[in-house]
Amino acid sequence: MPSRPVRPDTRQPNASGSVWRARAVAEALVAGLSVDAVAADLDPPAKTHTVAAERRNGPVMMVGDRVTDAPALAAADLGVALGARGAAAAAEAADVVLIVDSLASLPEAIRIARRAGAIALQGVWAGIGLSLAAMVAAALGYLPPLQGALLQEAIDDAVVLNAMRVLGGPRNGRAPAAQAAMRHP
Repeated sequence: MPSRPVRPDTRQPNASGSVWRARAVAEALVAGLSVDAVAADLDPPAKTHTVAAERRNGPVMMVGDRVTDAPALAAADLGVALGARGAAAAAEAADVVLIVDSLASLPEAIRIARRAGAIALQGVWAGIGLSLAAMVAAALGYLPPLQGALLQEAIDDAVVLNAMRVLGGPRNGRAPAAQAAMRHP
């Protein structure tokens, strides 16, 4: 039986069995995020062309789950594939594979990634600043070598402990893993 291409603008079931349109899902996904444009309901060549065109204006994220999405996922700065029922080619081409066929957690993942990047930059600048201050103190004779070595270890430990904030803590009385399990039984 010959396969028939499925257009993204046709009604298709999602993981829970209900029906949705690509445009509505895309717009709901970016609600509350700082996004310049949303493109949905595109055929495969148009997806790849749109990603390439938009990359000239800034970073592009592409979300897909089909074999036909693989070229656009690979061309995007951030390709996100739905992996539970999605095509293996899409998962291979993507940078991130969601193991559940739900985009509900993607905005939270983006927030976590942004927070992680900010914490990493804080650690870099704090480590460089404190190390430079210790080197200046040592060069001026205020910090003997043994104390300087111990201070450098303390600086390294402080930066690592600061970076551990990325792991987060309990929210709403539950650990983050427990919250994820509650969202995706």
